[in-house]
Amino acid sequence: MREALEQLMNEPRPRSTGPVPMPMNVYEDGDALVVVASLPGVAPDDVELSCVDGVLTIRARSRVAEREYLHQEIRDVEYLRRISLPPDCRFDQAQADAEHGLVIIRVPKIRPKAPETIRIQINRKKPA
Repeated sequence: MREALEQLMNEPRPRSTGPVPMPMNVYEDGDALVVVASLPGVAPDDVELSCVDGVLTIRARSRVAEREYLHQEIRDVEYLRRISLPPDCRFDQAQADAEHGLVIIRVPKIRPKAPETIRIQINRKKPA
């Protein structure tokens, strides 16, 4: 057992290479676009959502307690993902919920206006 613990303790630790993209699903549900992002270990207060020029940015961070571990595979992770929203999305009316490691963002879409009919009166010239 001691030999196994020493081997684990001497394994090189992976270095952080910056933010990683989180897995996500995007679909339409009626009059809204729904984005489901998988963020295991992330507290709702550690999720930041923003939208600039139609690009939704999801930034999050999972935190692991600092201590002397005999073996550690779960580490702090910084997540970052950007996706372009369709032009009919209204991010200013978006709602987000966090549950079981998933962040669900519902972005309403503008309903297209019904085509308007314009009545034009045509004056006809009498033949000369």
